[in-house]
Amino acid sequence: MTDESHLKDCALYLVQYVPDLVRGEFVNIGVLLHSPEERYLGCLITDDYRRIKHFHPHADVKLLRELQSHFETEIDAHDADLEGYLQFMRRSYANSIQVSEPRAYRLAEPQNEIQDFFGRYAGRRLTGPLPEDTRVRIKQKLAAALSLAGVWEMMEKHISVARWTREGDPFTLDYGYTPLLVKGRPNGHSHFIHAISLKRDEGGKAAKIMVYSIDHVRKKEAAELTAVVEALASKGDKTASLSQRILEDGGVALQPIDGIPEYAQSIRRNLMI
Repeated sequence: MTDESHLKDCALYLVQYVPDLVRGEFVNIGVLLHSPEERYLGCLITDDYRRIKHFHPHADVKLLRELQSHFETEIDAHDADLEGYLQFMRRSYANSIQVSEPRAYRLAEPQNEIQDFFGRYAGRRLTGPLPEDTRVRIKQKLAAALSLAGVWEMMEKHISVARWTREGDPFTLDYGYTPLLVKGRPNGHSHFIHAISLKRDEGGKAAKIMVYSIDHVRKKEAAELTAVVEALASKGDKTASLSQRILEDGGVALQPIDGIPEYAQSIRRNLMI
């Protein structure tokens, strides 16, 4: 039997393609799964355009190809108020792309179960499950772990580095916290956390920005920065290896997502909760 105490209240939304608003016919093309407890809003959109073209021969495939990236970008931008963003979507998506009324579920592992919902309501993805190698997916895993560890409310979010670099600097670090200054415990200086995909960091651009930012912070105060990544660079992956080397040379710690639950618990210990 499932332990009810481990289940989380979730809401499932179907993403629908409605090519003719007058006829009102639609086809499910994806799902959105929201878990308030985990601060998670997952998105999975089909890449089976043949099925959609069979339903509507003149379907706007260009629009459909961009939806996964579009939703993920918007979810990342609104992660401080996912409930508000969902309400906005329900009001705003009223043309060829629409979002259904929510369906309530209680789930043990929302981030793992979204694929099952997708298969049930939208079919299958030709290229299989999405890999966890984008910044937004890494950040979702991080946010969920911080929430489940009970430290989410103690995190500073969207930390502008302009206070240490220069006015107008647009870069923000995802999260930060300051442990209590107690003998035998970590010193009470700032700890920052930021999600980054090593595999997708062409030319080490994001890594360089992180190192530049933490260098400026350290000129004014003691600070640590941890980069949460999909995994450490594998042999032969030049893009990931370059970014990893830049971060390591810059004194940035690396934390792969497979160790995120333990990492979140270490933060809890640092905060002496």
